[in-house]
Amino acid sequence: MSKLPSFFDACAVIISALCAMHCLALPVLLITFPLLGASVLNDELFHQLLLWVIVPTSIIAVGFARIRHPDVLVLVLMVLGLLVLAGGALWAHDSAPHWVDVAMSLVGGALLAIGHVRNFKVCRA
Repeated sequence: MSKLPSFFDACAVIISALCAMHCLALPVLLITFPLLGASVLNDELFHQLLLWVIVPTSIIAVGFARIRHPDVLVLVLMVLGLLVLAGGALWAHDSAPHWVDVAMSLVGGALLAIGHVRNFKVCRA
């Protein structure tokens, strides 16, 4: 069971990194390959599908974190990251300029990744 929390933290960091790469690379790919604009990569559904993976993974990791250590900063970083990501995927995607959606996704992903890395380090200490 001791490796299970680390597994969820590692998965969440990898997912956050993939999300950030998607947000940064998509504009370049759309310029290079305009047909990608009609694909699922540019769709609101893609962000919502990522949330279906990110949210449970992060909640499980936070649950294990709260059992193993009392570091409140881990909880704050992860909750803020999830809220910002959800806001970007569910609100900003349709109701704000594209750069706001991208910024919220990058900031939320970064907060979440920092929280998972901190959790990993605190659990190892």
